[in-house]
Amino acid sequence: MSEKEINRKVVILGSGPAGLTAAIYASRAQLEPLVIDGPQPGGQLTITTDVENYPGFSKGIMGPEMMNEFRAQAERFGTEIINVWIERVDLSSRPFTLYGKDSQDSEEISTVIKAETLIISTGASAKWLNVPGEEPAPVGLGGNGVSACATCDGFFFRGKPVVIAGGGDTAMEEAMFLTRFASKVTLMHRRDSFRASKIMQERVFNNEKIEVVWNTEIREILGTKEEGVTGVKIYNNQKKEESVFPTQGVFVAIGHK
Repeated sequence: MSEKEINRKVVILGSGPAGLTAAIYASRAQLEPLVIDGPQPGGQLTITTDVENYPGFSKGIMGPEMMNEFRAQAERFGTEIINVWIERVDLSSRPFTLYGKDSQDSEEISTVIKAETLIISTGASAKWLNVPGEEPAPVGLGGNGVSACATCDGFFFRGKPVVIAGGGDTAMEEAMFLTRFASKVTLMHRRDSFRASKIMQERVFNNEKIEVVWNTEIREILGTKEEGVTGVKIYNNQKKEESVFPTQGVFVAIGHK
């Protein structure tokens, strides 16, 4: 299969808020930027519910809606957005060269992109607990009861008890969202206080479906391939005690890297 070649003055790798903002500026400067979507078009805000700390939206705005507006604004000024999986980048000489495939699973390079300027805005990915049972299926229970995205997977836990690990704004937001589906949400934090903003903490404390368990670390996620998650092995770092807490879902919300 012959490779498609694209030549551009400006190529932007990533289509989250940073990438699309760069695209807006570049396109208004008539640089005709090319944005490469990446594995999560729109970035992390597409899996966020209410965005309340962005200026200009007094009543808040849904994350996916905001990113649709970012995208439309960039395209209005002439930005082209494509979906290619970038396998590797050669920065040893100009123009820079990006080698892309049709998908992550494809074996052949289908697109070669030459860029005079490359803006890398690939964002961050979720941090994990790195405990037994958390690994992606079939090795562990990742995707089979373990998730880092409540807005993606919350629906699958309708009427079921779930556990969330974390203590920041992300954990609070995930907990609030999951109360729409789960029968009970247990928020486990390794310390005795949250680092989340006060307003987010108040919402969690005032929600009857959320229980907070302090000074607790998840040491292992329990379950089987057939049943999914059945519980978590936890450790109380104040009492120095280990126990098993039954649950049918685990959401990890300890930040990004």
